[in-house]
Parts: sequence; structure tokens; C-alpha cells
Amino acid sequence: MTKVYGHFLVVAIPITSLLAQSTGSRREPGNTAAQTEVKVSQQTSRITPNLVPDAGQPPILNILTVMGDNILGLPCLDCVLSLLFPTLGLPSPQGRVFQGNAYQIDSFLIDNRYTGSCTFTFAVRDNQKNVIVSTTQTLMENAGTRILVTAPVTIPVNASVGLGSVSTTATCGTSTTRSASPVVVSACVTNPPFCTN
Repeated sequence: MTKVYGHFLVVAIPITSLLAQSTGSRREPGNTAAQTEVKVSQQTSRITPNLVPDAGQPPILNILTVMGDNILGLPCLDCVLSLLFPTLGLPSPQGRVFQGNAYQIDSFLIDNRYTGSCTFTFAVRDNQKNVIVSTTQTLMENAGTRILVTAPVTIPVNASVGLGSVSTTATCGTSTTRSASPVVVSACVTNPPFCTN
């Protein structure tokens, strides 16, 4: 259960090729380096853009949840092209995970207008929607921020094989939101190397 705060600088990449590759991206108005809140603690990444709380919006938007390999330094907000555009850095999402292997669950949320304690529950479910592994974090959040939360998990060696899902449920006061993505749990025998669906 970790929250990673980070900011990476990409150097020696021609700026013209970066601009050419980033068509379609847009910069949030007023988002400057001075508005970046960087903290090192036991938990996630948070960058404070120029978001204004709006009473007409839901308190929390739970945008996405993915599971990928454990990679040092990821996930991160604004770690690539941070001087030009807001970005999100994630490990490549895994569509297939193996029994007994370690992964990280990464979730991206937007806190529109909620300030207070949030409980994030990360879960991997099998094809019958039974939880095969889960973990929980409780963190303080502030209105007008983007939230990137990550949690390490290990798929149990006796997990059911088949199509399941990975999800994050955020409970912030009276608001509960959820995001999920599909994942296939596979069995893998390493001696000799042989994997099954």
C-alpha cells in the first residue's frame, strides 16, 4: 500500500518531435510548475492543477483502474512532457496475470469538491466475481486535485483461473465510486515453463 509522489524531468528529446507526437493533447489553463504539490510519504502521486470545485459536479470521479507489473517510479502524474501537457505514467496494463506473481494496481481519480478522508479498496475478482485478493488504504484528500493511487498485490497460487476483473472503490464521505477493468487470471508452472488459461 503506497502512495508515490514524483516528478520526472525528460531531457535531450528534441522539442519539435515532442510537439509533433502530442497532437490532440491539451493543456489545462493556468497549470504551472508553481502549482505542483510534491510530497514524499507512504502513499500516492498527487498534482494540484488549476481545478475549481464545482457544486454541480460529483464529489469524486473514479476514472480508471489498471493492473501492471511493479515498476519503480510508476505510476506518476506529469512525469513525461510535464512542461507542456498534463500526463499520466502507468505500467503497461496487463490483460493477463499469473497465479503467484506480484503486480501493482493503479487508479486515477479526480477530486472535484470533496475534502476529507477517503478509503480506497483495491480488489481482483475471479470470473464468479469472488474477491481473490484485496487491500485497502485510507488517505486524506482535498477538493480540486487529481489523485493517483497505487497498491501492490500478489495473485494467490490457488486463485481461480479465467476472466475476472481488477477494481478500485473509493468511499469519500457519502460518495462511493468505482472503476474496473477486465483481467484474465492464468496458472503458470515454471518448471518446465508452461502456462494455461
